[in-house]
Amino acid sequence: MEEYLTTYELSKRIKMAPGTIRNLVWKNRLIKDVHYLKPTSRKLLFVWSEMQAWLCEYSKDAHDSADTHTKSLINI
Repeated sequence: MEEYLTTYELSKRIKMAPGTIRNLVWKNRLIKDVHYLKPTSRKLLFVWSEMQAWLCEYSKDAHDSADTHTKSLINI
């Protein structure tokens, strides 16, 4: 059974500010009907399994970006 979280519940679970989560939605980093549902014009419900997958990919991308930055500093 799928678990759905409000913005506040998700923010507590992943230790990210609600405003940051809303910005990710606004910037289309989180995709409607994949990462979240919008049952009303103001309510967002996040799909926990998709958010877990996104977090894994996000942290991998951040790690790869840090490695690239570090390598460029070493080559200077």
